[in-house]
Order: sequence, then structure tokens, then C-alpha cells
Amino acid sequence: MSNETTINSNYFSISVEELANPHTFTLQQLFHALETSTTSGILGDANDLYRRRNTFGSNNNFHSPVTSNTKKSLRELTLEAFKDTTIILLLCCVALSLVIGIKRNGLQEALFDFAIIFLPIFLVLNFSVTYRYRWQMNGWIMKKRMSRKKKVIRVLRHQQLVQIPTSEVVVGDIVFLESGDQVPADGILIQGDSYKFDDGTSHLVREQLHHVLFDRTKLVEGNCHFLVTAVGENKERIKLMKRVASFQNDGHHEYSKLQKSIDEMSSFLDKLSLSLSLIILVVQVFRCFLWNKSWCCNKDRDPKGVKNTMEEMMNEATKYMRRNRGGNGDYGITNKANGFVAMVCILVFSLKDGLSLGIFIILLYASKDMKKNQQIIVHKLPSCANGALVTTLCLSKTSDLVLNYVALVDLWIGFEKINNVSAVSGGAKDFIEEVRNTLLEGIFMNIIGHVDEDALLIWAEKVLGGNIEEFHGSCSILNHENCYPSKGLCGVILKRNKEEVGEILHVHWKGEPKLVLSMCSNYYDVNNCTIQTLDEEKRELFHRKIANTIVSNDVHCFGFAYKQVSREENGTIIVKDGLSFLGIVVFKNPYSTELRRTIEVCRKSGIEIKLMVDDDLNIARLMAINSGILRVDEDLQGSIIEAAEFRKKTKEAQINICHKIKVMANCSPADKLLLVHCLRKRGVHVAATGSFIRDLPSLKEADVGIFFGENCADLAKEDADITVVDSNFGKILAILILGRYICKNFEKFIQLQLILNVSAFTSNFVLLIFNPTSDQDQQLTPIQLLWVNLIMEILGAFFLAIITSAIKPNHEYSNSEVDQITLNYSELKADYGMGAPIVTNNMLRNIVVHSMLQVTLLLILSMKGKSIFRVDDASLSTMIFNIYVLCQVFLLIISAIEMITKTIIRRRKWLLIMVSSVIIGIIIVLQVILIQIMSKIDHWKKLGIKQWSICIGIAALSLPIHYAANIISSAMKSFLILINLRM
Repeated sequence: MSNETTINSNYFSISVEELANPHTFTLQQLFHALETSTTSGILGDANDLYRRRNTFGSNNNFHSPVTSNTKKSLRELTLEAFKDTTIILLLCCVALSLVIGIKRNGLQEALFDFAIIFLPIFLVLNFSVTYRYRWQMNGWIMKKRMSRKKKVIRVLRHQQLVQIPTSEVVVGDIVFLESGDQVPADGILIQGDSYKFDDGTSHLVREQLHHVLFDRTKLVEGNCHFLVTAVGENKERIKLMKRVASFQNDGHHEYSKLQKSIDEMSSFLDKLSLSLSLIILVVQVFRCFLWNKSWCCNKDRDPKGVKNTMEEMMNEATKYMRRNRGGNGDYGITNKANGFVAMVCILVFSLKDGLSLGIFIILLYASKDMKKNQQIIVHKLPSCANGALVTTLCLSKTSDLVLNYVALVDLWIGFEKINNVSAVSGGAKDFIEEVRNTLLEGIFMNIIGHVDEDALLIWAEKVLGGNIEEFHGSCSILNHENCYPSKGLCGVILKRNKEEVGEILHVHWKGEPKLVLSMCSNYYDVNNCTIQTLDEEKRELFHRKIANTIVSNDVHCFGFAYKQVSREENGTIIVKDGLSFLGIVVFKNPYSTELRRTIEVCRKSGIEIKLMVDDDLNIARLMAINSGILRVDEDLQGSIIEAAEFRKKTKEAQINICHKIKVMANCSPADKLLLVHCLRKRGVHVAATGSFIRDLPSLKEADVGIFFGENCADLAKEDADITVVDSNFGKILAILILGRYICKNFEKFIQLQLILNVSAFTSNFVLLIFNPTSDQDQQLTPIQLLWVNLIMEILGAFFLAIITSAIKPNHEYSNSEVDQITLNYSELKADYGMGAPIVTNNMLRNIVVHSMLQVTLLLILSMKGKSIFRVDDASLSTMIFNIYVLCQVFLLIISAIEMITKTIIRRRKWLLIMVSSVIIGIIIVLQVILIQIMSKIDHWKKLGIKQWSICIGIAALSLPIHYAANIISSAMKSFLILINLRM
């Protein structure tokens, strides 16, 4: 073997570590080291298999370390659920309610009330526990089934094709694949017939047949056979996923910032409401047992026929039992206490689960809309919103980012544009070949460090087939002159080492075409395969047809000229006249306008973009500059780095410099994973893209993993968050923009939920504290709260989701839309980018204003409503509930108005108004139906047109008060800014 390998094993002359990079060896070297061949395969006897498994490991099924969790029993899951602080506080409230019930009605009646109140809590907890346990068991059962279902594969052993389970494949096996087979281990392709894999490389031109195959890649077309180089835990994917698991075990990847903010807010509100209710119940216990026993034993009230407690609404049989148990109906205060606990249960679970339900509806609608209109499949719903918080975008090579070397430049020889030098045939072929060699000599030997020379050299190597080392070895530069650095005009005189010394020298000039042309008296004519005289007519034709066109398109270009001179006549002086004009190389941007615009919008929005590719440093720089990822003025030390250099640094140094890196060249999948991890360690919200099977581990580590294409679809579902089916790079912008609108949607929905629940809790809390023995029942009963939460969580969330879908821009964006997008995205980053709480200052202002308004209205109506409207208790109770619901409807209307007026797509406003009217109309119709039904089965009263008008009028106060608060807030901000400026 050309590279000497140390013998790390008693059996083979190659180690597991060396096989991790099999492309560094030739196939013959690998065959020799692994004692196998394409004609006979491995020996395959028991001793041979033992040697191979002992040295390189076995190919047993290894489940992904990221997804494999310790299985918990049903008892452990139940105990874990009861340890939640919210549940503990809630159970304390129920227990105190039981104490009051025992004192008031006796043990039997109190236990009955306790059981009915505790039942829904227990059912909710057990539903969650059962769901988690069943999901866990289903995953475990599926793994067992998969392990029992053995897949077989054909391998060559001892000159025979045999079928074996994939778990018995060993290193050195020659595996034969047919269409539909999955690669069971990592290896090197030996030979194939019309083959095509789903590993993401089908759109690339394979430079060699023996490329590396990776575990779980699927052969979708043709047939082939390959040499196994890694099995089991030594497979690249298993090793990378272990690293992902080790990163995630730090707890850094458990929740996104957005989800964490929502969970913290929900948990805080749960604890606050339960703590307040606990205080109320403790006060009632003391009043009942110590301070005022007559308050607890008041038997003057007669609640017969009352149907507003949660237990009575849940079960008609309960009403019958309570009415026929011989009691005197002496449980008014207990009903009030139990009703308050029931109300708290509704509020807690509406914030704990209802909030999730509403957000789930918003995310689900958004994901369906993306799939239908954008061909984007969302695998993990939270990623729809997480895209809004992205601050750094790490790009791997996708089909749109692959550098097309042919598209880098246009080549003009004389007056003719040459599309393909190698395609020229006939008599012109030799002439073109001569021009090509002369042009390559002028490119490789006349380098001054111009900004476009990297692209020129890469194009000359990749398209014209030149080798810069060969030219520098075969020629010697005698003199060099740089006339106009700003114009790139430079000349060189050289001699070819193979020619006789002192005979012929060669002069090359390169620079701006007009300047080079002024030195020329001849030009190369491709049509006639000769050198023609460049007269004034031809010179004018050149300026008119070629030079002006190039200048008008504002592209960079080089003109080339050449002349042979005699050393005896000119010495080493670089002549500047009488040259022959070779042609022009016109630089083009190989990337689409859409790709460059997408990157530009991302950068304007404050998103850092980093390129991670396996190409060398020069090609990576060229890709970054042409795509807009890297600007010329940003091409500083540290912005472009070799992956090996980054890999050698300490962990602390990697984290400190990772944000400065713009381009990382010669990246392996492990390097990409490392960069993403370091960025996340710095607190950056990272989105990563990829289109190859090897990119998936870095996508799993990122906050948002975006996979391009339909390749390796099963693995993409596991590891990526989002798949762009049509591989259109511009869809990244659609994902980020939709995330921004979803986050704004969350703001509206959470604001609505908080106002709804805070106002209900506060009004009932105030009445219960300051007037606990009044004849008036609760303002808002548990069933009413349940109805409002249900309506707003489902229809309200659906309403906001439709509005969001309608106002977001289409795939094509105008300049004004782009400006608005970047502005809005920057504002959103200011709110959430650094992990700020989900309740922003504007939301807090709206919550305070509307909650105070609703609480004030409810308290005034409770105390003075009968005298103001001259109605009975039943009518007043129904009107209070109706006004409360209509206040939430007007909040939806305010949200719709704000979203519609801010939308940048005017043509959709009529559609939004129509959709808003329909959904709000549905809510009002459902409210009318509820009142009609409850008037039949409960002590509710039907409302007439006059009463409905009063309810709508009172609820409509939300509109002017909201906009008055906005005006005052804006005026205060302006005033404070003015004061700061003067100071």
C-alpha cells in the first residue's frame, strides 16, 4: 500500500480508524488489506467471521441514541405527573374545599362533592399519563417487531452468492444490491448498472465510480455491488448521532426559546391563580372553624333548583340524588367554595392545555398551508414558529448552491462566442486547441492578485482542463509589468523551457478589453481558423457589438492578447503593440437571482449566513462571494477557515470564534455538526440546511433543520424539522417569513387567552373576597368559562390562523414587500431573539387595559345591573355572561383590524374582511344557540333585541378604549424619547 498503515490488529493490516476514510485508499489496497476480492469475496467460515467481528465489530441493529429513551412504567409516569407543582396546588385547593364541605354538610355529602370535583382532575392527569405510556409502548413494540423482522441481503462468500440477514454483514463483504434494497452498512461502490441512490448525490456529476455509500441509503434504480468498510457502531451515522445525543444530554436542546417562554408563562399563571385560590380557601376555613362559625352554619338560604355548580351540570342523576336526600338545602357557602374550585380547575386547564390546543391549531393550519401552497412538509409542528427566531443560517451544499463552473464565464475568441471548447470539431478543432493552450498560458502565468482571478483560475482548471502547476513547471517568467492595477492591465514575457534557449519568447497581456485591444493589430478568427488584421472597421465593430454590451451589463471581464517575439531583437522588454487579440473572458454569476435575493433579504433581516462545504478554500470562497454570503470587504482573516484548523482548536476557542466564521471549507459531516453545536452553545438560534444523507445529524442538532429534496425521505422525517420537496432554495425565505407571522399570531392568541382568564378570575376573586355571603352566585360559572375557553381556543385560534395565511406574502416578493419583511423580522428579533418573555410590552399594555375594562364592567353590572337595566337576576346573569363573551369577540375584531391594516398585500383585504365576518358571525350564532338551550334546561333567560343591543354596545367599548390606550402609549413614548434627547 502506498500509505504505510500501522498494524492495529492481530488479523488485518488496516484499522477501524483508517477505514473511516476509505476514499484515501484504492480499491486494490482495500481488497488486499481486507482479504477479499470481487471474484470470490471473503472466505466466510466461522474463523474468518470471528476475526472480522472481533476486529471491526458486528452489524447488530443499533437504535438512534437520540430517540432511545428509558422505558418508564405506568406507576412511574403517574407519580411523575402528581409531582407537578400546579397539580399539587390544585389538590390542596380541593382538599381545603373538602374540609369546608365536611364542616358544612357532613362527611358523606362532602366526600360526594369532593369526588365529583376531583374526578375531572384525575381524568385529565390519567389521560396524559395513559397517552404517554401508550406512545412509549407503541415505540417499544415497533422496535421489537423491527428487530424480529430480519432483512436479508445477498453477499459474495467463498465464490458463492448467499443470502444472509443484514445483521450478519461483516467488513470485507461484497454486497449485491437490487432496486429497492437498502444499504446495510458503510462501504465503497465497486460497480453498478444504471444505478441511482436516494442519498442526495443524484444531481451531482460523480467524478469517479468508487464513491462512498452510507448506511440506510436506498437504491432506487438499477443494481450494483459494493465493498463493506464499516458496520455497527463504526458506521458514520451511528457515530454522529451519538455525538448529537451527547450534546442534547446537556439539556441545551430540550426546548426552543419560544416554547420555553410559553411554558414559563403558563406555569407562572397556573401557580399564581392557584396560590390566590388557596389563600381564599384558607381564609374560609379559618372563618368557618375559628372566627365566625355562624357564617359557616347559615341555614337561611334555599338553593333548591340551583344548577350552576360544575357537578350538577356534569350529571343529571346528581341533581336528583341531592334533591331527594332529605336535606334542607343548607350548603350555599359550600357550593360557592366548591364552585370557585371548579372555576379554578377550568382556568388552570384552559391555560395549561387549552393554550397548547390553540397553538396546535395555529401550527397545524400553517403546516397544511405550507404543504399545499409551497411544497414544504413540516415534520415537527413547533418548527413553523421557531423559524421566526433564527439568527444564524448554516448552509450546506444543495442543488441550488452547487457551483456550475461552465456558467462562471462566457468565452469570446475574436468576435465569436464559444459555448463549449471541447465540442468544436473539424478543421477548427486544432485552431481552437492552439488558442486554448495560449489562453491558459496567459491565465496561469500572468497573475497579479486581482479579485476576480480566483474565479478565472478555477474556470481555467475545471472547464478548459488546465493545470497551473504544469504551466509553472514548463515556463519561466523573464519580466513582469503592471501598468494599471485598477484596470487589471498587466503584461508578462516568458520562455517555454522545452524551446531552444535564446530563440522565441512569448508576450501575454491581460486587462480591460478596450485597453488590451488598443495594443493589438490582429485578432484570431475562429470562422476562418486564421489570424486576421484588426482594421478600424473591425475595431469599431468590436466596440459596438461586444465591448459596449459588456459594459452596459456591468460585468467584470478580462481581455487577452499574445505575441511571439525574438529575444535577440527585444530582449526581455514587454512589447505593447502589434499583438494578436486572443479574446475576452466575461465573468457571470453562476447563481440564480432568486437565490441571491433570498440571501440578501436574510442578511438585511439581521440573519448571519454561514457556508459549510466539502470543497477547497478557493472554491468555497468563490461560492460565498457569488451567492452573496460573503462580501469582498468581509473577506478578512478568520471569516474563511479550513475545517481542520477549526477542529484542532480547543472547545472554548471554537465557541469563541464560531460566530466570526462565514465560510468553512473541506467540511466533513462531523465538522458541520461541531459548528452548529458551537453556535448553539453561544445562545444563537440556528437553522441548518442540507440535501444529503450525511447532512442529517447537523440538521437534528440545529434548532430548525431544513432538508431539500425527496431523497432519504424516511430519515428526513426522523432528523429534519422541515422538508422542501422541490429543492427550491428560495423557500427558506417563505419558512422564515411564515414563522414571523405565526409568532405574531401567538401574540394575539396568548393576549386573548390572558385577558379572557385574568378578567374572569379577578372579578370572581373580588366578589368572593369582599362579599362571600351575598345571595348572588358567581358572575361566571365554571360551565360558562368552559364554553368561552372552548370557543376562543378553537374558533379564535382558527380565525387567527386563517388571517395569518391570507396576509403573508406569496413566493414572489416585490421590493416594498422585501423591505417590510426585513423591518418586521428585525422587530421580531428584538422581541424574541435573545430569549425575551413571550409577553411583550405592547401585549402587557393591552392585557392590563382590557382586563381592567372587563373586570370593571363585570363588577359594575353585578352590583348595579338590576337597577340600571331594570331586569331580574336571571336576565342580568345572562347579560353579564353575554357581555363577557362579546368583549372577547371585539378583541378578535381588534386583532383582525390590526393585522389587515398592517398587511402589505392590499388585494387580499376584501377576502380577509369576508373571512373575519364569517367566523365572528359563527361565534355569535353559537352564543345565541347556547342561550336558547340553557334557557330551557337551566335558570338562564332569553334575551330580546333590546338586551342584545345593550350587550353589544357595552362590549363595543373595547374598541375606543383600545385605540385611546394606543394613542396615549405612543404619546408617552415620544415624550420620553424627547426628554432623553434633551438630556
